Parts: sequence; C-alpha cells; structure tokens
Amino acid sequence: MPPRAVLFDFDGVIADTENIHIAAWQRTLSRMGWELTDEAALLAAEIDDRVFVTELFERRKIEGADLDGWLIRKQELTETLLADSVPIYPGVAALIEALRSKGVRLGVVTTTRHRNVEIVLEAANLRAAIEIIIAKEDVAAVKPAPDGYRLALERLGVSSADAVALEDSPTGVESAGAANLRVVAVGHRRPDGEWSGGVYLRDLVDLDATVKALGFP
Repeated sequence: MPPRAVLFDFDGVIADTENIHIAAWQRTLSRMGWELTDEAALLAAEIDDRVFVTELFERRKIEGADLDGWLIRKQELTETLLADSVPIYPGVAALIEALRSKGVRLGVVTTTRHRNVEIVLEAANLRAAIEIIIAKEDVAAVKPAPDGYRLALERLGVSSADAVALEDSPTGVESAGAANLRVVAVGHRRPDGEWSGGVYLRDLVDLDATVKALGFP
C-alpha cells in the first residue's frame, strides 16, 4: 500500500536555507568582533542553534554568556533574511501538489523554529497544503532524537508503517529511522553515501521518480 502521509524535513528538503543560517550567524557574531567562516557556520544548518552556539562558546572558553540573547538576535536576523527571499528547492511545489491530489496527508518535522517554516511556506503559497508543522518548540529533544516524528504521527493519527519521511542529512535520517519510518534521502547539496540508508534522490525535480521513491505507483 502507498503511504498515507509524507513528512518533510524543512531546511535542506523544502527550503534552501543553508546560506541564510550561515549569514545570520556570521552577522550576529560579528557584533562580538568574531569572524565565523562559512565552513564553521555550516554546522548551524544541521543542528539546533542552542547546541551550535553553546559548543562555539565552549571552544572559545567563554563562560556566563547570554546564550538566550544571542539566540534571539540570530533568530531576528534569520526571519528578516527569510522574508526577503523564498528559497524553495525546485520540484517541491509540484511534489506537494501531486501528493495533495492523491489525498496524502502532509507534514513538516524540523529542528528549526516554527516561525521560520511559516514565513517561507506562506511566501511560497504552500502553507495551506501542510497539515501539521512540528518544530523545535514542540519537542523536548530535537533530531537525531525521534520525538518530532513520533509527535507528528500521533497528531496525524497515522502509524509509522503508513508514512514516509524526506530527509537531507545523517541526523535527520537517524531521527526518522528511530521513529520506525521509511526514509527517502534527498541530496540537494550532499552526495549519496552510507548516510542515506539506501534510498537516495539527487533532488526533487523529477516528479515521477520522486513519487515512485516515496512508494506510490
């Protein structure tokens, strides 16, 4: 049987936000006189912001920093940058429309903030197609923990056997797998490898290939 629900990761699957997160952190930390290379900031596109900045401050042996203040500054910049562009990957809109036409229930499970997802989906006229958004504020533990996916399945009333996840990173693949979901890895900027778990798409441009990979005839 084809899946009843498809759960999308956001950053790296729906939206090309890597450069936005990098720029937001670089501009935020420049206020401290820090220069953060693209390579050093790249990790922020895949892990939780609090984990990223905590580890960054620890490496620089800074104690007692106002982490919440820096996170707020970064989030404000992120929202501004997202509002200025709609970084949707090619093929995403067509895929969402095709799945909706099949009666598939759609959700987003992400480690980013709810507001970030809303800004981009609204600007791309995709918000109405997404039934649920599970963001970092909704769970106690973000990816690679399976909490977000489990909550999404619970809210949709769908079993893990009846759903499939689209992920773009080892952390995301691990999270979905831990929730007993079948996972389709989307490369976009990452080549295939052991991280993908065996089902890999370079991108979402070929609608027929994507739909087939998700389990539809």
